[in-house]
Amino acid sequence: MSDVILRHNTSAQLKEPWAREFSESIEIPAGARTITLSGVGALPLNPDAKPHTIGYFGNTRTQTRSVLEQISGILEAKSYTLGDVVAMQALFVADPENDGEPDFDGFSGVYLEYFGLAAQPNLPTRTRAQVVRLVEPGWLVEVTVTAAKVF
Repeated sequence: MSDVILRHNTSAQLKEPWAREFSESIEIPAGARTITLSGVGALPLNPDAKPHTIGYFGNTRTQTRSVLEQISGILEAKSYTLGDVVAMQALFVADPENDGEPDFDGFSGVYLEYFGLAAQPNLPTRTRAQVVRLVEPGWLVEVTVTAAKVF
């Protein structure tokens, strides 16, 4: 029985750049502890802007950074790190500044500053999906994660 978390890369047959942003699968041993965070959205960037607007929270890149920083802080307060994240679900709404499409590239640009680096090489499994609406009208992205750790 293994006491390590095993991360399996996506198939080398997938040549698209996005295929290197996540693990294909992750095996978590029975003795590992896990934590699942509720969806996290951005904190206000510009409190002088009209509340509940994109101007209040920022664009997708800005919101993604806010979300990942919050997730990092929540995890660290509970003795986990972003390197322990094994699953991520990111929900997006249409971005009026991106021709009405979700800004997946903006998200990935920031995401790759936190995951898959020499300092933090672990990639979670990941789902990105567009939804009709998020609870907070100014949010463009909301992220839920699960982290696992063998203590």
